[in-house]
Amino acid sequence: MPNLAMKELSTTAKSTSFNWRIVGLLLFLTGIPAIPSFFILALVVMGSSAGAEPSTLINALHFETPMAVIVHGLSGIVLFLTMPFQFSPALRSKHLKLHKLGGRVAVVSGYILALSGIWMHHALFPGSFGARYLSLIVISVGMCLSFSIALTHVINGNVSAHRKWMCRAVAITLAVVTPLFIEPLLYLFFNGLENTYAVLQQLQHDYGRLLGMAINLFLVEYVLYKERRARASYTDALIGT
Repeated sequence: MPNLAMKELSTTAKSTSFNWRIVGLLLFLTGIPAIPSFFILALVVMGSSAGAEPSTLINALHFETPMAVIVHGLSGIVLFLTMPFQFSPALRSKHLKLHKLGGRVAVVSGYILALSGIWMHHALFPGSFGARYLSLIVISVGMCLSFSIALTHVINGNVSAHRKWMCRAVAITLAVVTPLFIEPLLYLFFNGLENTYAVLQQLQHDYGRLLGMAINLFLVEYVLYKERRARASYTDALIGT
């Protein structure tokens, strides 16, 4: 019994840790698109007056449809600054009001990010409604749906289900980042096969975000499964005593 008591105390302490591993990882992954957004937004806000050289660094259509770019970029930056910290048990337990406020901001920015992504596609790539556009629709709908389910669960007081669906929502949101890690692997293993590499590049361009979503959701479900197994084993050990 003393050992079990110590283990329970250890588990409680762990549950209220800052959890820098997850928070840091999410800051890194969300920062990949969010940090360049600061630079792009600055150029768009300044417009063509930024100078010829800086202006050539981004698509000229960004200056023609600035609102779509600004809304999408700002929502991504806000999500980057709020969402990772929602996964810190210490912040949840010690600053519950701040956690709730941050959660509301993160969910709203997630909705805006998803919908403005479609808006920006129409603005920057008018007439392009192929596989890449359909992938964007799936990702955007998946984000809105998972955030909505997570929100419904927390309103009903089911914190455990809320946490799981927030994990899934983040996994879908980060589907646009995952292809950046897949592309170097394709180059490493298939660059010598010119025709095969060209086909894989095209598939990656069209369906990379869907593949990223599938990979991310698989990893999330695997982690949730391992957590369920660990809790079940711990419960069985307590009952056995």
